[in-house]
Amino acid sequence: MTTHLANGSRPRPRGSDVPEGHRGSHGPGDGRPHDPPGRSGRPGRSGSSGRSGSTGPGRWLRRALEPLRRHPGGRRQVLVGAGLVALVLALIVASIMVGEYVLSAGDVVRTLLGAGDPGDRFVVLGLRAPRAATAIVVGFALGAAGAITQSVARNPLASPDILGVTAGATAAAVAAIVLAGAGTGAVGGFLISAGLPIVAVLGGLVATTLVCVLAWRGGIEGYRLVLVGLGVNAGASAITSWLLVRAELPDLNAALIWMTGSLNRASLAIVGPVAAVVVVTVVLSALSTRWLAILRFDSRVVVGLGVRRSATQLVQITLAVVLAAAATAAAGPVPFVAFVAPQIAWRALATQGPPPLGAGLVGACVVLAADLGARSLPVDLPVGVVTSAVGAPFLLWLLLRESKEVR
Repeated sequence: MTTHLANGSRPRPRGSDVPEGHRGSHGPGDGRPHDPPGRSGRPGRSGSSGRSGSTGPGRWLRRALEPLRRHPGGRRQVLVGAGLVALVLALIVASIMVGEYVLSAGDVVRTLLGAGDPGDRFVVLGLRAPRAATAIVVGFALGAAGAITQSVARNPLASPDILGVTAGATAAAVAAIVLAGAGTGAVGGFLISAGLPIVAVLGGLVATTLVCVLAWRGGIEGYRLVLVGLGVNAGASAITSWLLVRAELPDLNAALIWMTGSLNRASLAIVGPVAAVVVVTVVLSALSTRWLAILRFDSRVVVGLGVRRSATQLVQITLAVVLAAAATAAAGPVPFVAFVAPQIAWRALATQGPPPLGAGLVGACVVLAADLGARSLPVDLPVGVVTSAVGAPFLLWLLLRESKEVR
């Protein structure tokens, strides 16, 4: 039977009368509500505590994925980035499989992991793996260089192909081949394997320095940079043509083979030093991503944020030039990759501007796919021919799109 007090209210139960699991941290007579189960400072005795009481790998996984749940754009970037990495790996295996001596995917994977018979090891590790590695390094370097250039210039038409970087590197390399007699002799062989990458990088730096000096007006603006770059590109191409006209036949053949943008001469002796340069430059670019993002704003906003705009532009352009010149030194001029890859990565990742790392992955996919397609045709074509066939329509589409936006 329930007893009542004189005023008609029920008596407050004592602490021992409260069911376990409902006792809060406050006393029974303080007039404050009790803590619900699992919300107090310690879990209830029933063992069914809230999320705060969970332990183990799931807790850390939830914490790691929390930013992705809060920002859907970050989730998309992670998923697209993982997809690009998987696509690069699939293209590597497919590129090694294709050839006169056809290999299965299992044979390729076993050989790359250290197993496989001697014949497979010679084909995979001695011939096709260096070619695939060169395609990855060249594509990644060109894609990242294009993203940096387009971000600095704030112009989707800005790329090392158009700004004269590739033309300057090509002119310097052709000059070294023709003047040093690289078509024949031991000196020529040493130049092709060791000295040509250095000469190409220096040529790209000289061309970029000339572009920056002519386009400098208290900073670098997009359309002025593109126009001056086109002029320097034409001048470097004229120098290359003059050198080819005066070259001897062996040197002419060597220069023309290098200028086609082919991966046929890929070797670890060439791709090793170039890969080291690309890795160091990409790391420096990743460390300066914040400054690159700031350069995408208007010049007055950049100055208002306290950033030295001119110095930051020069640093970023130098990184882009080193990447583009190193890629040109490894495989010759491979057109349109630095132009197409940043635009594809920008739209796929939905970032505020062309991302260098994402553009590098897209560039690696483009060069690997172009080389795979070129070797699958009845006629063996250089990779530069395939990238030109794909990039030219993309350039026309982008020009038409930009003209519509201006209207």
